[in-house]
Amino acid sequence: MMIQPERASRNVNENFYEMEMRQIAMLNEIFGDVDLTKREMRTLVWLAGWEESTVANMVSAVRKAIAAEAERQEQPLRP
Repeated sequence: MMIQPERASRNVNENFYEMEMRQIAMLNEIFGDVDLTKREMRTLVWLAGWEESTVANMVSAVRKAIAAEAERQEQPLRP
């Protein structure tokens, strides 16, 4: 699960932290139970700082990829 970095470690405003917190929560809905490396978590926290529509589009694309993979797994093997 990704955790929002300490506020004192960066020089941004309160609105940014609130937006980042919402976006980290959105990303944690997908990645919360996944064993991520520190680099992967840093990248996802970095992504959480982007525009909200960017993060929402990434979350949507990942959900579609997960659904497509699950569907492929259910398909019988071709001879």
